[in-house]
Amino acid sequence: MELTDEQKKSLQGQGYIANRDGVHFSCRVLIPAGRMNAQAARKLTEVSEKYGQGYYTLTQRLNVELPWLQYEDLEAVAKELKEAGLSIGGTGLRVRPAHICKGNVCKMSMFDTEEVAKQIDERFYKGYYEVKLPNKFRILVSGCGNGCTKPLLGCVGIRGRKPDQVAISIGGKFGKDFVVGRELPGLYSISEALEISEKAISYYRVNGIPGERFARTVERIGFETVGSFLTGLPLSEFNNM
Repeated sequence: MELTDEQKKSLQGQGYIANRDGVHFSCRVLIPAGRMNAQAARKLTEVSEKYGQGYYTLTQRLNVELPWLQYEDLEAVAKELKEAGLSIGGTGLRVRPAHICKGNVCKMSMFDTEEVAKQIDERFYKGYYEVKLPNKFRILVSGCGNGCTKPLLGCVGIRGRKPDQVAISIGGKFGKDFVVGRELPGLYSISEALEISEKAISYYRVNGIPGERFARTVERIGFETVGSFLTGLPLSEFNNM
């Protein structure tokens, strides 16, 4: 079956990415906080053998992709994965699932990153799933100052500095080009970081230009102006940075 570019674009927004050959698809499977149990692993193996070429790949953001799927099989693949508690997605013009380090077990972490990822995914990925943004929006979470997830390259970056206190950066991006985000003044609790993240999403939705990444929105409007809105701090706090 010949699919139009518009149909392929629509499928990509649902988590089905066209392969290089222009015929097959890779299915993006969400693995919340990168934790996959044995049941899920067995189902992924089974589905890859049944519909693909017998393997799946791990993404940089701790999710899974099942390649070499036929368009006619996508519905059946989704059904079988759902029966095992797995879901497809993580693409499109929306908030993406959180990208985290393994701070729930790492001795360097200042907080439980897995728990924070669950809150981000529930509140922003699922909660804002039907909300169309100007472009993708990523929240990167690192449990300590090492920054293993490169939080400065996230639309919002959350990085542990002290026990249960984090630094927040805004306006980063990576891809065809990259922008290093800048940290907001001060340290914040996890709940404050989530509130600021939600403000950033809403601000981007209203002020971003279609197709524009949040990094360019911040660059266009000004880090100080956006940061002051998100934190409630006066502009003088940013001018002294």
